[in-house]
Amino acid sequence: MKEFWTSLASLLGALASLMSILQMVLPPELWLATFKFLNRALNYFSSYCYYDVAEMDGINTNELYNAVKLYLSSFVSASSCSRLSLTRAIDSSATTFGFSNNDCINDVFNGVAVQWEYLVTQGQSQPFSWQPLPDEKRCFTLRIQKRDRDLILDSYLDFIMDKANNIRRKNQQRLLYTNSRGRSLDSRGPTLGFGAHLSTFDTLAMDSEKKRNIMEDLGNFDTRQALYQQTGEARKRHYLLYGPPGTGPSSMIAAMANFLGYDIYNLELTEVPSNSELQNLLRKTNANSIIVIKDIDWLVNPSNRSKVLHGGEDGNNDNFWGLLDFHDGLWSCCGSERIFVYTTDHFKKLDPALLESSRMDMHICMG
Repeated sequence: MKEFWTSLASLLGALASLMSILQMVLPPELWLATFKFLNRALNYFSSYCYYDVAEMDGINTNELYNAVKLYLSSFVSASSCSRLSLTRAIDSSATTFGFSNNDCINDVFNGVAVQWEYLVTQGQSQPFSWQPLPDEKRCFTLRIQKRDRDLILDSYLDFIMDKANNIRRKNQQRLLYTNSRGRSLDSRGPTLGFGAHLSTFDTLAMDSEKKRNIMEDLGNFDTRQALYQQTGEARKRHYLLYGPPGTGPSSMIAAMANFLGYDIYNLELTEVPSNSELQNLLRKTNANSIIVIKDIDWLVNPSNRSKVLHGGEDGNNDNFWGLLDFHDGLWSCCGSERIFVYTTDHFKKLDPALLESSRMDMHICMG
């Protein structure tokens, strides 16, 4: 046995030396082609196939990645991996298991054993992002034996998506995100546990018929996924909350989040320098989320926008056009399953372009 391992080590050393020599002798293009050929040959003789589930799908968040992360973290335990990251949300007694780089998690589906590996690689920094700085690329890799691939792959992924949706429904801990330009701060800003917020439609001080109409509208949005798919529309809904200060828009937003089980993104437009960065932030929000834009009257006030056109300092007002483009322009197809909530203390100052029924689905007076 000792001779076997000695021979194997010698063979591997010889192969490594040969590869180094070939890399120095062969032109870069030929070396790359040789490397790809050897890699394909090894994969051909391997009994496993591998599937990468990246965090980002081009410019959008990969919802399958979020589902896999939630599903795996729901049953992983301290004994499953050699190293785990532990988090505990504010006002919560539950400890959540996260993943460290190169963690492997085993699972069984319909009697078939599979393995997931969590990988993190460093990318380029992105100063305007919901993601932590420096920017990281995260990925789950699924390993399945080739003979089981056609047997379980599609059904297993469907199972994970359904399981993750059920977990979201049962999870009472909502997250509140804010954006920030500061390089020294986490660009998610403070990520706060929102589950302890007591505001629900039962506790909300509002006319019962008005509350019932809002709940019915939210419920229809939540359950009519097939209808949006048939009409080819992005699954979004837009609400405008208006009324004097102190009439409860924050409580209404909390009630919406608790009713749907959605996270909240509080978008500080004063921290966004341009339309392109605004669209970048909006694309990176997760599905099943509420995007809150407060004091929209300041942004879309025609007099403020005229200052921009005449060289004023309020350059952030120009984000109005970016918002409209995400409503019904070229970017409207990006980022489905979002609810946009706008608040204002000055309803009459709003630009008529934003109040059109094609852009604002419901006006809610918080009197």
